[in-house]
Amino acid sequence: MSDVFISYARPTVAQAHAVAQALRGAGFQVWFDEDLPAHRPYSDVIEERLRAAKAVVVIWSEAAAKSEWVRSEANLARQQNKLVQLSTDGARLPMPFDQIQCPDLTHWSGDVSALGWRKIAESVADLVGGAHTPAAAERPPSPAGKPSVAVLPFRDLSPERDQDYFCEGAAEEIICALAEVPGLRVAGRSNAFLFKEAQPDGRELGRLLDVDNFLEGSVRKSGDRVRIGVRLVSTSENVTLWAKTFERRLSDIFAVQEEIARAIVEALNVTLLDTEASKLRRQGTRNLRAYELYLRGRQLMRRELETERQTAAEFFREATRLDPQFALAFAGLADVLVELARWRMGDPEAVQAEAIEASERALALAPDLAEAHIARGNALRLLNDPAAEEAFQEALALSPQSAELHYTWARFLVSQDRREEAIGHYERAFELAPDDYRYIVMALQEYQALGDKEGERSCLERSWAAIERRLEIDPEDVRAYDHGAGVLALLGRKAESSQFVDKALAFRPNDYGTLYTLACAAMLNGEPDRALDLLDQAVGPGRGDKAWLLGDNDLAPLHGLPRFEAIVQRMA
Repeated sequence: MSDVFISYARPTVAQAHAVAQALRGAGFQVWFDEDLPAHRPYSDVIEERLRAAKAVVVIWSEAAAKSEWVRSEANLARQQNKLVQLSTDGARLPMPFDQIQCPDLTHWSGDVSALGWRKIAESVADLVGGAHTPAAAERPPSPAGKPSVAVLPFRDLSPERDQDYFCEGAAEEIICALAEVPGLRVAGRSNAFLFKEAQPDGRELGRLLDVDNFLEGSVRKSGDRVRIGVRLVSTSENVTLWAKTFERRLSDIFAVQEEIARAIVEALNVTLLDTEASKLRRQGTRNLRAYELYLRGRQLMRRELETERQTAAEFFREATRLDPQFALAFAGLADVLVELARWRMGDPEAVQAEAIEASERALALAPDLAEAHIARGNALRLLNDPAAEEAFQEALALSPQSAELHYTWARFLVSQDRREEAIGHYERAFELAPDDYRYIVMALQEYQALGDKEGERSCLERSWAAIERRLEIDPEDVRAYDHGAGVLALLGRKAESSQFVDKALAFRPNDYGTLYTLACAAMLNGEPDRALDLLDQAVGPGRGDKAWLLGDNDLAPLHGLPRFEAIVQRMA
């Protein structure tokens, strides 16, 4: 007899096949009604297999909740203490099954490393007996044997609990420093910072972030003094490898961050060359108010909305006024102004001129600062100045381990119609930061533009896996939904793609980036009218990057249509 019985409603037969395949791949014997023999009564075989199974996996859906067969099978499994259940569409479960754990696998595509699936597999293994956890579900070793670490956002222990930006900034500075170490892999900020309010145990954290170690800490700030407590923990053993508390003047914050970074490198036995060790110290400021404004600006800049970017620019401006030697603040100002100019938010000419000036100042103050060269390259790109290439290349020479820099450089290469080169840098960015789906999704678009079918297939699979991992950690990531809508369309999963479009719009109905990306997804779904509606709303009175829009392969079929050309004219 089989180990596992699968109960489901007919509309979810595809999901039943996927569940069966994953369980069989894990070594279980599985039975469901497609294996019915032709010579025996249906109900007799169902009951026989149901009672003999050691575990019953019930696939709940809206249809299953209404099915007397599924409810009856689930009830028998519950009575015999062998029920394992999952949901494929988030539908409300009937009583009493709504009181029993039920992982939501709405977006599951067969990835056995997904958190929800691992819970299912572990429950089945407990019921069946024996170790059946599939090797594929285990966290793979770090690339090339590199030790790996995640830096979690520090907890705010200040009396007023108003130092959120400072806690994030301190942790992020350490991430930036560690990312420069070639012998170490650092989890991306976007995923690590999701574990701000609560975090799972060390092993689960290691699996979710794909790291062997994590750094956690706390900050207590009072007046011009700061107390930072940190702890480096092994995820596999949940053992503290190193811990220390620093009590210093706030003006020493950069030295503290450098000391923490060095201690992590030493604790993980990573060898550093002298040139690499020097990069662990970030170039800062002795003006505490300027530093605080810089951190606030950077925090807002990442939220992507126009009003928050405008506020970020004000914070950076004030930081530079307080300390005219603060190169990082000038670079931050140039970067946020470039985004405002690029998407035509505000007066493009005035914003552009200020971005150029800020980038020049950053570079003059710190010619060895990669961020200054990036800011300069981005600002020169606004002018279509060929010197932008030299600036980006200089930045890469200074910071070859920066995934975001490879991504920025790749986007520049696309604008120059150097798509093959761009793919290499998108792929390198994803190699350095495999938890950031943006990098591999952008590579996918370029494989398509070049007609590289093999590259497209490989990239498509990796894109969806990366998006699915992200949604497992953060189910409210709007960018994962708008990028995922296009990927699902290419996978032929049109209905799911439309659902992702609706979810993204629910989160950000007026955001340019969201609307633009969803317009591309609509084109891939064969909905040009909807694509034009979304583009029309995105551009509004003239927002957006005209050059990027005209070079976008997804939107190419719209060229020449009167409505599309009218939208483009508004961007002139």
